[in-house]
Parts: sequence; C-alpha cells; structure tokens
Amino acid sequence: MEKYQFNLPDIGEGIAEGTIGEWHVQVGDEVAEDGDLVQIENDKSVEELPSPVAGKVTTILVPEGETAEVGQALVELEVADGKGNVAATETATTPAAPAPAASASDQATYQFVLPDIGEGIAEGTVGEWHVQVGDEVAEDGDLVQIENDKSVEELPSPVAGKITAILVPEGETAEVGQPLVELAVAAGQGNVSGSSAPAQPAAAPAEASAPAPATAQAPSGQPADHSLPVLAMPGVRAYARDKGADLTQITGTGNHGQILKADIDSFLANGPAKAPAETSAPAATETTPAKPKAAAAPVSTSADWPEHAEKMSGIRVATAKAMERSNDNVPHVHIFDDVVVDAMWDHRKKYKELAASRGVHLTFLAYVTKALAVVLKEFPIFNSQVDLANKQSIFKDYINIGIATDTDRGLFVPNVKHADQLSLFDIARAISANTEKAKDGKLSAGDMSHSGISITNIGSVGGGFFTPIINFPEVAILGIGKISPEPVIVDGEVQSARVLKMTLAFDHRVIDGATAQRAMNRLKELLGDPELLLMEG
Repeated sequence: MEKYQFNLPDIGEGIAEGTIGEWHVQVGDEVAEDGDLVQIENDKSVEELPSPVAGKVTTILVPEGETAEVGQALVELEVADGKGNVAATETATTPAAPAPAASASDQATYQFVLPDIGEGIAEGTVGEWHVQVGDEVAEDGDLVQIENDKSVEELPSPVAGKITAILVPEGETAEVGQPLVELAVAAGQGNVSGSSAPAQPAAAPAEASAPAPATAQAPSGQPADHSLPVLAMPGVRAYARDKGADLTQITGTGNHGQILKADIDSFLANGPAKAPAETSAPAATETTPAKPKAAAAPVSTSADWPEHAEKMSGIRVATAKAMERSNDNVPHVHIFDDVVVDAMWDHRKKYKELAASRGVHLTFLAYVTKALAVVLKEFPIFNSQVDLANKQSIFKDYINIGIATDTDRGLFVPNVKHADQLSLFDIARAISANTEKAKDGKLSAGDMSHSGISITNIGSVGGGFFTPIINFPEVAILGIGKISPEPVIVDGEVQSARVLKMTLAFDHRVIDGATAQRAMNRLKELLGDPELLLMEG
C-alpha cells in the first residue's frame, strides 16, 4: 500500500485559499474514486471536491472551519500500489506532488463558467443538471439549466468530455464567471493548468504537521466581539439566514473566531456560547446577547402544531432577490384610478370573432398594451432607467412592454417588442405567443430582455386595486385590476357602467406625481375611446 496526499487545488477566480466547510469522510473510512470528500468554502463559492483516487482515509490534516492555502495537503489516504504520490520516507509536512493524471499527455481539464447571459444579470441559479459526474457529454450537448428572475436558459457544453466535478449543485446560485462544472477533455481543449499546486513550498510546516483542533483556538471561549466584522463563509451565512440566527450574536469556534455551522446549531439549542469553566464569570454580563426571535425558530415537529419546510425553486429565489432589490432601491409611489370602458368592451365584442378567424385571441390586455405604448411616446421618462452614478437618465429609443405572466414555475415577464409599431391584432398575437412559451418553459433571455415598462394583471383572477413593485431597473409598472359594473354619474344621473381599475407605480427619483397623473389621464382617455386609440396608435 502507498500514501496519497490530496492538496487543495486551484479553484479559479484568483482564489488563494479556502475554508473547510464540511468533511464527508472520517479517519478509517473507505472512499471511492470521485466519491464525496470535502466541501471547500470561500467568499465566492462553495465547492464540493471529490476524491481523485480510491483509498482509506488515514489522516485529516485540516479540520472543519480551518483555512488552507492552495497546494496545502488536506487529507492523507492509503491507496493501492502505484497510486500514491508521497514517498515512504516523507511526512505530512512535505508538499505533495501534483496528482498524476491518467493519460496526462492526451487529456486536459476544462472548467465551464457561468457566462454573461445579458441584461446586466450578475448571477443565476442552477435549476437542473442534465449530467452527472462520470457522464460523457458531446459538444453542444445538454449541460445545465440556469434560472434567474428574467429567464430560464439551457446552456450547452462548449466542449466534448467527461464530467469530473459538478461545482455548483442544483438550487445554488453562482455569479457570472464562476466555474460550474469541470470536464476531462482531449489534450489541447483544456482551459485549466495541468498542475493544481503552485510552484512554491508548502506553507508553515509546523502548522501542517498535525491538525490543530478547533477547541484550541484562543477566541473560542470568549463572547463574540460585536465591534468586529462577522467571520463566516457564504455557506454558513446562508445556513444562518435559513435558521433565523443573528450571526452578530454568535461566538465562533473556528479559525480566528470564524463562525461554523456547529456554532449556529449550538446557539439555537443553548443560547449564546459560554466561556470555559475557568473563565465563565465574564460571560454573564449585562450585554448577554438576545435570543433569536421566536418566529425564526427551526421548523416545529410538535404533534399539535406541525410545520414543514419546502425548498424554494430557483425561479422563486431569483424573483425574491429581484423584488427585494427593487424595494430597497426604488422609492415607490402609487396612483390609483379607474376608467369607464363600455366603449372598449363593445369594440372587443364586435371584433372578437373576426380576430378568432385569424387565429388571434383578442383580450383587453392587448388594448391596454397599445394604449400604454402611445403614452410612452408622449411621456418618455416612463421608458427610461436611472443611472445615479453618472447623474443621468438612460432613455430607450424603442418601446417594448413587458407582460407579467403567471406560470406553475413562477412569474415571468416577457415583453412585446416594438409595441408602438404593431396593430392591435399583432399585439394580441405577441402576448399569446409569449404566454404559451412561458407556460411551456421555453422563454429565452431575448424574450424578456430590453423591456421598458411592465404591465401586471391581477384582474384576471378577480383583483382590483393593488400596489405592484416595479420591475427594476424599470421606473414604472402599470397594474390592471378587474372590469366590473359599478354606478357612475353621467349628466347628473346615476348609471351602471363597466369600470376598469388601474394602479400606476412609479420611481419618485425621476417621475413626479403630477407627471404620473397626467400620464394616467392620457391612458384613461385612450382606453375610454378605442377609436381614438386606433387613430393615435
């Protein structure tokens, strides 16, 4: 039998170190080649590293919560003869040679990173992997589905090869440029250096000679210093958010006081960590951290009050982030108004059968879209976005109107391109086509890119007035409620009329209330008289 040392590989992005998030093995365990080995965390990603060889774990050199540098030995395994990379006389402090790749002369490593998919989107969530470790994939073969609040993208493999590591699991979010998957490819096709270890001696042999237990860290028994930044890796921060734990109230037992998942679990179970017996007195002070809010407690398994948790879909997570971003960045103001649409009702009734004979589903939403296109021509500020960094508004010289579409997968906002240049029938066709693609999960980024303003229709499910959130970075959104008969006063007499409820939300940084109301008045004028709408449009 021989020894094999697994070193922390270069995981790209110029990252020089990583923290052990979780070991999937213990000393004495047998691990298969490509079997789960260790989770590495840094400020950009959480990476699952498989074992490059089959063997028995003899020594874990870097414990959970500790940070290692690229090239530093993480674990030692006992492997079959001919598979080792450490001479019998060497110790754990000796830098391990790069793992000898099988057929190194005819194979290389290719890392596929999340590409820029447009619209200023900086990240995406892995919706579904179409491959597994060990699978062979052809060039342009199905690789991965990426979701964000604007689209669902199917990304093909740019090269043919064998999947060796999936770096971002389903449901996790990656940033543009972050590696998603690693493939073994033919020589000359790779984009990763053949040697994962840097050309330098291993750092600090004294530290690497034996794993330093987390409990030996000086800060571990001290109360958290809330004047310092919280030290926790992204995976730990996400875990804390899921559990409703306040990281500023938790004492870290990891390297340099870093907070681990175990610290969060201990905090939720027992409250703030106490100092060891010999230093327990200072822990009980008037600054004892408050317990987490009851509402954020873990899921209850009580027989009387059972609860359960369900993982949010990638689309729901992306939508939540988009709504949070808009709500945090845009000072929303809402105008509520209604308009008598008897004439529009009769106009649609008159031409509905003609439209159907031409394969067109004529809806009231088509009228609203056409009217809004006219309004955007006259009030171009509604077709802009804010660039405060450069103290300017960016005006779109085209009119694309997004239509929020409810599907089983979540909410999507495809847009009608050049709505100002289309007939009423053409707008209706575009809306129907986009709706069908949304429900079938076939929308592309192009279908949802370059939108100027959005319409959201709550009237289709019986809603009236509401307060929609702007589809950032747009500066306005039009909310459409139901059309219902209501009493109105005409020439001093009360009559019954069909009334459409509308809400206009706008960004008060660039649009004033009077401007918004004038735009609403013009919209009402066009919707109240469809013949005028067709002449103006």
